[in-house]
Amino acid sequence: MKIKEILKPVIFVLFSLLAVSGVALGACQNNSQNNSLIGELSTVDVFHPPTDSSMMPLYNEWHYFNVIDEEQNLSIICTFKLNGVFNSSSVLLGYDTGDENSNASFGSYPIGIAEYSSQTPNVTIANSTVRLTPEGYSVHVESDDGSTVFDALFKPEVEPSPEFNASGFSTVPGEVINWIVASSKMKVNGELSVNGKKYILKNERGYHDHNWGYWSWGDDLGWDWGQVTQTKNGLNGNDVGKYSINFGNITDAGYTQSLRSVLNIWKNREIAATFNDKEIQIMHSNFIYVNEPVPMPYLGAYMPAGSFPLPLNTDILVSSDSGDRLNIEFTTTSEHSTPLPVSVPTIDENGNVTLKYRVIWEMIGTYHVNGEIDGKPVSYVADGFMEYVTGDSVSPVSQ
Repeated sequence: MKIKEILKPVIFVLFSLLAVSGVALGACQNNSQNNSLIGELSTVDVFHPPTDSSMMPLYNEWHYFNVIDEEQNLSIICTFKLNGVFNSSSVLLGYDTGDENSNASFGSYPIGIAEYSSQTPNVTIANSTVRLTPEGYSVHVESDDGSTVFDALFKPEVEPSPEFNASGFSTVPGEVINWIVASSKMKVNGELSVNGKKYILKNERGYHDHNWGYWSWGDDLGWDWGQVTQTKNGLNGNDVGKYSINFGNITDAGYTQSLRSVLNIWKNREIAATFNDKEIQIMHSNFIYVNEPVPMPYLGAYMPAGSFPLPLNTDILVSSDSGDRLNIEFTTTSEHSTPLPVSVPTIDENGNVTLKYRVIWEMIGTYHVNGEIDGKPVSYVADGFMEYVTGDSVSPVSQ
């Protein structure tokens, strides 16, 4: 009896130690995975300033982040952009809060004030910064007047995509678009403050990619891009979703042919399937032709009526010889679509430079995803983002 009484606390201690060890081991594994992601991102997500000064007029590069929170009806995008043709750096923060605070802030500055290099993903433009820390990307965006501030930590949950490259949209030697999805699925914690009102983010779904290369927005160039992550509804704990999808498609300006396209689907931490070029079909429909001049956010100008139609519906079909397939439907509304202007400098016969503009439609909508990957069904509905660029540059008009 005494032996049993002595053994009871010993056994209890042993089981306690095993339980604690299991928790510690799980934490160590998670930390190890996160550290490996951070280490990889510190290499693949760096900036690419031109080594040849003659290419500077065609240089474009930016970090892009987004976050979506259905419970608060909140979505946010931000970009940190470098532009060689205007020798400018800029920071854009767009946000839809579902109330009167929905808006965008934009700051443009000389490129010389920006701090960036080929050694790091970090960038500073005026009072706004991106820092890759051991925990993830620390993103701080602050409007010039301080009325709008976004502070958040984007923690990567999945491996980055392979680098995507596209050319053939210009006759100018050396023109190329490069793109990497640094993390298609991220946990985001932080806050957005607009005129003193705070919106708190807690383990929300985020995304980050990086574009760079040499091109002009006046080239024979268009594109599609989209991204959606499965929601955490019905899942355990703080899991932001098992599946995430991202696609990119470079087209001609008239959207008559695809020059290069890719769609990746991640399952948990890794890419489960990749589709390329002819394996991908993208079809836009239900276009809105705006019958009045379209105001451009932060530009103080208008685009001519009907110049850049907006597709409210998009269907994406992908299939491979291995049997992987997806049917993706995206639906948006004009209220959840914002026309972002991009400048196209033109030179007349007298050498005078004038600015025309194209539009990137930034859309938020609902994705319906159905299909089969690696012999297993995939089916979910979630809100996500899409971009659409097509059409020739136009001159702004008065209202």
